[in-house]
Amino acid sequence: MPHPPNHSPIHPRIHSDAIPHIPHRASVPPQVTHEDLGLGFRHFAEQSLVGVYVLAGDGRVLQANDKMAVMLGYGLGAELVGLHIADLTAPEDLALLRDSQRKRLDGAETHVRSTYRILSRNGERHWVEVHGSVCRHQGTVALVDMALDVNQQVQSEWQSRLSDRVFESASEGILITDAEFRILAVNPAFTRITGYRPEEAMGKRSRMMTGPSAQAEINRGMLERLASDGHWQGEMKDRRKDGNWYPAWLSISAIRDNQGGISNYVGVFTDNTIRKEAETRLAFLADHDSLTGLLNRNSLMRIFAQQIEAAQLAGETLVLFFIDLDRFKTVNDTLGHHAGDQLLMAAAERLREQLRPDDVLARFGGDEFVVVLGGSPPQDIIAAIARRLIGSILRPFVINGHEMFISASIGSAAYPEHGDDAIAILKNADIAMYHAKERGKNAFQLFNKEMSNHALEQMLLENSLRHALERKEFELYYQPQFSAHDGSVCGAEALIRWRHPTRGMVAPDMFISLAEQTGLIVPLGAWVLREACRQGKAWLDGGYQFGRIAVNLSPRQFSSDDLLATIDDALAQSGLPSAMLELEITEGAIMQNPQEAVVLLKRMRELGVTISVDDFGTGYSSLASLKQYPLDTLKIDRSFVKGIPTDPDDIAITEAIIAIAHKLHLKVVAEGVESQEQHDFLRAAGCDIMQGYLHSQPVSASEIEARWHLGATQAGA
Repeated sequence: MPHPPNHSPIHPRIHSDAIPHIPHRASVPPQVTHEDLGLGFRHFAEQSLVGVYVLAGDGRVLQANDKMAVMLGYGLGAELVGLHIADLTAPEDLALLRDSQRKRLDGAETHVRSTYRILSRNGERHWVEVHGSVCRHQGTVALVDMALDVNQQVQSEWQSRLSDRVFESASEGILITDAEFRILAVNPAFTRITGYRPEEAMGKRSRMMTGPSAQAEINRGMLERLASDGHWQGEMKDRRKDGNWYPAWLSISAIRDNQGGISNYVGVFTDNTIRKEAETRLAFLADHDSLTGLLNRNSLMRIFAQQIEAAQLAGETLVLFFIDLDRFKTVNDTLGHHAGDQLLMAAAERLREQLRPDDVLARFGGDEFVVVLGGSPPQDIIAAIARRLIGSILRPFVINGHEMFISASIGSAAYPEHGDDAIAILKNADIAMYHAKERGKNAFQLFNKEMSNHALEQMLLENSLRHALERKEFELYYQPQFSAHDGSVCGAEALIRWRHPTRGMVAPDMFISLAEQTGLIVPLGAWVLREACRQGKAWLDGGYQFGRIAVNLSPRQFSSDDLLATIDDALAQSGLPSAMLELEITEGAIMQNPQEAVVLLKRMRELGVTISVDDFGTGYSSLASLKQYPLDTLKIDRSFVKGIPTDPDDIAITEAIIAIAHKLHLKVVAEGVESQEQHDFLRAAGCDIMQGYLHSQPVSASEIEARWHLGATQAGA
C-alpha cells in the first residue's frame, strides 16, 4: 500500500490538552520545566526510544538525541545541531509547527501535542507525534520536543479511511458475509440495486450466494470453486425488494482465517440489465433492419437458403417477390429523408398486413422489400397476394400532414423453376421487377428465360458502353432543319450514333437510357457538344451556310455542376460563334427544379447561345409557365405532329402551341414531319421550321456536305 499523499485526508493537528500517558519505555517525565537542562536530562535523552530535541527560540536545533537523528536519516544527534527546524519539517506542515512554537513562546500554552510530517535527509516525509514543552537552556528560553514515530499508525488509519470511502462510494453493490453466508455489512450501492436497506439485510442469508432451487447447480459449482480457488464469478438472477428479477454479475472472494478456514465472503455485484438489453438489441439488429424492424438482407439470405434445403427434401416449391416502391425518390428529394423513413415504415407495415403468418418479409435495402411464400403456393394464391401487396401501397399515405401517393412494382421468381439457390432466384426476381417497371410500374411480373437473356444483353452493352468513348466508337449524324417559309436550310440537329466493333450501328434508343442510368451520359454529352461545335466551325470555315448547330442536353447533364464550363470550353476550343450553337433541353429536365432552371438558363444565355425546349407538351409544364424561362425556340413533339391532319385533338393542340409561342416571341420547330400533308398544315398554321424524314433523314457530316455542295452547284448552273 503506498504512503498517504502529501495532502492526505489525515491532516496534521495540534492537541492542546495535557500530554497523555506515554509508554514507560519512552521514559518521558511528566513535565520538563527545568531551570536548565543538565546531565540527567541529556542522559535521559540518549537512552530514550523516542526522538528528543531542543530548539532555540529562533528554531535552531540546540541538542538532539541519536534516535531523532536516525528518524531524520542522520547518524548522530550532533549532526542536527545548528540546523533549523524548518529544514527538517515538510513544507506543507510548517504553519502548524510555527503555531505550536508561537503558543509556547508567548506563554499561551505550556505543553502541546501535534502530529505532522518531518522531512528526512533524503526528502522523504515521515509522520511523527510530537509532545512539546518550554524549558530554559543556558539561561534562555528554549523548546524541548519529543517525537514519537506514528508513521505506521497514520498509514493504517489512511488505508482504513480509504477502504471505507471505496466501500461507501463504489457503484457496484458490495456485501460481506460470514462463513454461512449471513450478511454482516452492505454498501449504499447494494441498497440502490436491490432495494433492501442495511437493517433489512443484516443477519439474513444472501440469496445471491445461496440461490433458489432453480440455481442449485450454479451455486453448487460456485461453492466448489470458492473452496478450491477462493474466487468465483458469473451471472445469476436475483430479485429486488419489489419482486422484479434482474440479471446480476457477481464476483465472490473467500476470506480465510489464520488456520486456513473460510471465515468470510466478500461479494461484489452489478445490475446487468442494461448490458443484457444492449446485447439483446445488438442481436436483434444483427438480423433485422433498424428502421422497419423487418428481417435484413443477411438474415433473409440465411433463412431463404434454409427454406430451399427444406423444400428440396420435401419436394415443395417456393416463390420469392422482389418489391420496389415507385417514385419513392421523389418523396425523399421533396420532403426529406425523415419523411422518407416514415413512409418506409408505413409501407412495411402495410406489406406485413397482407401476408400470411408463415410468409417471410424482409427489407432488402433502400426502398426494396422481399417476400418469400412457402408451402408450394398455387398460382391463384401467388397472384392474389401480389394484387393485395400492390393495392395496399396504392392507398394514400399521410406523412406529417402531407398526402402521398406511391405504387409498387413486383417481380417474382420460383424455386426450383428459376434457380436452385437463393442468389439465383433473388437475381431473377430482381430482373422481373425491372421488367414490371418498364411496363409502366405499379405492376406484377413473373420471371421468364427471355428476361434473363435481356438482362445479360443489357449488362454486356453497358460494359461495352463504358469503353466506347475512349475507343472512339461514337460519331455524330446531323438532321437538317428547313425554313417553312422558303425551304432553306436554317439549322442541323446533332444526333449521336454508336458504331460498335461487332454489333455494327447501335440505335440511340438502345444505349441513351442506359447511359443516363449509369451516369455515362455526362461525359458522353460533353463529347457530343465538343464534336458538334468543332464540326460547325469546320462547316463555317468551308463556306457552308447552315444556320445553327442544335445539341441535346440530357436531364442528368443539365443538372451537372460543370455544365456551363463544358459549354464555354467547347465554344472556346472550336472557335464556333456562340450564337450559332442552340442547346435543346427537355421540358421534363426544366421542371425537375424550375427555380434553379431559371437561373441556369439565364447564365447559359449570357454565354451567347440560344435555347430550345425539346419535346414540348409531353411533360408537366404549361404554355403559361414558359414566360418565366429565357427561351428562343419551342419544339413541338412528334407525338402531336403524327396525328396531323386527321386527329382533331392533335390539330387543336398544335395550333394552340404555335399561336401562344409566337405571342411569347418564340420560334416554333415541328419535328417528325413525314408527309406533305403535315408540312402543308404546319406551314399554314404558322410553324417556322420543319424537321423530319419528309425533308431529310439524319446523315453523316460528309453526306450533308455533299448535299450542300450539290445544291450550290445546281444553283450556280
